[in-house]
Order: sequence, then C-alpha cells, then structure tokens
Amino acid sequence: MPAGPFDTQGGLARDLATLARAYGVDAMTPATFDDLRAARTGYFATPRDYYTSTEAQFSGLHSPEGSVHFGLAWDGRFHADGFLEQAHLVEALVRRTGARHVLEIGSGKGLNGIELARRNPDVSFAGVDITPLHVRIASERGAGLANLRFVECDFHRLTPWKDQSLDLVFDVEAGCYADTPEKLHASFAELRRVLRPGGLFVTFGWCRTNAFGSLDRQAQLAAELVERAWVVHQFPIERSWDRAAGEVGFAAGERRDLREASMPSVVRLYRQARIFYASLASPARPLVRRLMRRSTHNAVSALMLPHTYGLGALEYRMATLTAPRAS
Repeated sequence: MPAGPFDTQGGLARDLATLARAYGVDAMTPATFDDLRAARTGYFATPRDYYTSTEAQFSGLHSPEGSVHFGLAWDGRFHADGFLEQAHLVEALVRRTGARHVLEIGSGKGLNGIELARRNPDVSFAGVDITPLHVRIASERGAGLANLRFVECDFHRLTPWKDQSLDLVFDVEAGCYADTPEKLHASFAELRRVLRPGGLFVTFGWCRTNAFGSLDRQAQLAAELVERAWVVHQFPIERSWDRAAGEVGFAAGERRDLREASMPSVVRLYRQARIFYASLASPARPLVRRLMRRSTHNAVSALMLPHTYGLGALEYRMATLTAPRAS
C-alpha cells in the first residue's frame, strides 16, 4: 500500500477523514478516545495500562524481538536490526567515556539493556520500567547476564540508586512520559541527583518543534492525536525541554535530528494502519470492529506520526546532557 505524501496538508486531511469515518464521528479529535459509544476506541487511563493492554500488538506486529520503540535506518530502508541502533549509539558513548554504571529509564522488555550487557560484560547495566509485565519479560530474557538487572520503578523517583552513583543514564522514547512541566523538572532533578559530576544523560524521543505554535491547526492536531494515543499529556516544546534541563544545571551536548533515520520504521507501521482501516470497508468489517477497541491507539498514532514529521510538528532527536561538574 503506498505511503505519503507526509509533507502536504492534503495527505493529512485524507488520513484524518479516514479516522473520522472509521470511528463514526464528524471529525477526529483527542476527545474521541474517551467517547466509547461514538468511537469504540477504547480507553487507557495510564501508560502502564496502555503498554500492558497492547503487548500482543507490539510483539505480533512491531517486534517479536522485544522492541517497543522505533528503529533507525541510515540507508532509508527498514531493517529489523535497526531496533538496536539506539543501543549502539549509547554503547559508543559508554566506551568513549569509560562509563561503568549505566541505567536505562523506561527499559521496556529489555531489548537495549540485554544487547548492551552482552557486548560490554565489564559494565554494570540496569533498567527501570513502570509496567510489571515488561519488567518480568525483560528479567526472563536477561536471565544469565550477571551485569544486568531490571527493576519496577518510576523514573521520576529513582530510589534504588544513591546520589552520584551512575556514570550514564539513557532513555529510548520513554522520556516523553515526563509530560508536564512539573514531571519534566522532577525527572531532570532526579537525573542530576543520581549522575556523578560530569556524567551523561542521553535521550532518544520526541519534542514538539519550536515552530509548533505557528503551524496549521491540522498539523497540531496530528501531534495531539499521537500524544493521546500513547497516553502522553503533551510532548514538551523543544526550547522548554532545554530550559528545564538548564535550570537544574545540565549542560547541553550533542543534538541530532533523527526523523529521517526513523522514518522507514514509522512508515512501516503507517502502511499496516492503512491496511487496518481499509479492512473496515471490507467483508471482514464485523471481525475488525471487534478488534478495534484494543487496536485503535496504535493504529491512530501510526497513521498520524509520519505527518507530524513531514509537517514539522514533532522532532525525533538524540540529545545528550552533561551533569554539572563539582565546583
């Protein structure tokens, strides 16, 4: 099924109309998710609820290997091993800095931690996640790696770790759940507490672009639907994220726009979503309707995300921050 274009208002309008028809509303909005009678979209109240309830989709359609994030492809084509590229970028920093104690926040089912621990046996790795199912899966998959452990924990309160006990902390698409100014400040304050002076925080994920407020309303809506689908209150504006990091003493480091590299993985799910919605007009419609309640969150975000890239509403980037050094 053809994809795109993603940089035109017409392409986005077509896909928004597809959503409205599928859910029986005049126009798709974030509030549609809460209207079970009108839209049959289902409702996940918390990120833990969302990730627990959609586990079969992630394993069956996205990554049987255990990824709950998008892969990176430097040649413009999707490859399953692209799901490990963020971990390999982190590994380069671990080796460059000589880090010995590394933590992943939002570690999911352990894909990144297991890869890093296998390749770096002299480094201690840990992962935290708020979803008990993910922690259990990660622990089972990582069993036998003495330098790796997974803990159920909220990354805003890293109580298992002492002050200045970590050399490097990273997240892959989990930091978006610091989704209010209060949570963002709390997460940066906690990262500063656990990182040694000069330690690194590395993040891969989304921000609303600095131009977000000046964009066409439909482009903004596409981003809001992605946020609502993933049970994110709001992605931070990039400049707000930078300001919050600076307020607790972090110094900005490397920044890379990875939208192009992540696009093959994003478009792969977009095509699956188009097939899903096309099936609603087929003889299989009754069966698909029964599946909609558990499928809709990921299908909506899959249909909207490439438009947020193409129209400049969201940026997917790698950013590094350095914890303040001792004075």
